[in-house]
Amino acid sequence: MRLIWKKYDSEFDPVVTLVGLVFLFGGVYGVALLSHALRHPLVRLVAALPLLTAVMGFVTLVREYQLWKMR
Repeated sequence: MRLIWKKYDSEFDPVVTLVGLVFLFGGVYGVALLSHALRHPLVRLVAALPLLTAVMGFVTLVREYQLWKMR
């Protein structure tokens, strides 16, 4: 499954992989910091930001893994 169009595809880049790892771990860490207060509805809105960051990091890592396997 392709995440982006072939026209905009690139090659494996270890810097982008590192950025994806930082996003993933930063997002998971942010959610972990807020986990004790997730019962409150307003905190869930705030927790959506680090969760979105973690998802962006995960998608980046999946795509970089696909590019690495295609080499």
